[in-house]
Amino acid sequence: MDKLSNCNIKRNKKLLVSDIIKFYETRGYTLIDANAYGMTLKKGSWWGNLTSLNPLNWRTIVRLDVIKVEKMDYDLFAQYKFSSAGQFLSTKTKLFFSKEAEAFNEAMINFKVDIDGIEQIGKEASVENSKNMFSALLMGILIAFLLIFALKIYLPHDLPIVANSGITLLSIIFCNYILNRPNKTVN
Repeated sequence: MDKLSNCNIKRNKKLLVSDIIKFYETRGYTLIDANAYGMTLKKGSWWGNLTSLNPLNWRTIVRLDVIKVEKMDYDLFAQYKFSSAGQFLSTKTKLFFSKEAEAFNEAMINFKVDIDGIEQIGKEASVENSKNMFSALLMGILIAFLLIFALKIYLPHDLPIVANSGITLLSIIFCNYILNRPNKTVN
């Protein structure tokens, strides 16, 4: 999932770059590339995507461009690439991604950011992801049981264990997708 964040800052470039690096370091990012036009920062890992339901641990890459408009007047463009590989995005996770991208503008313009609030949303997203995963597991097993039972009635022989496992896995994935579908209304 990609998010774009931009703002205009009137500040000395050295101070601006220092503030940018300080902000991202406090958020857990590491600088992986820098040049005269911008920088690239990274947080998390692929392993975090596959093993954690908390979006705070997922891989995020930020490409930040600093474009000079006039003397001591810069446009900042931060392109966030949130990796959600292996995950279905819940509504809280999407909210976390939006707040993470908005925090940069807030920090650069107003010199303040509610890091605890963002981390709280990340924790709530983790809880929502856990609940959805658990619900999908229960519903998927129930649906798979019913499907396998129905197939057993109509087929003259038993299904192999691999087929039963495949039906169960697909049922769980389908239920997880239904619980996290993109156009689900929030009450």
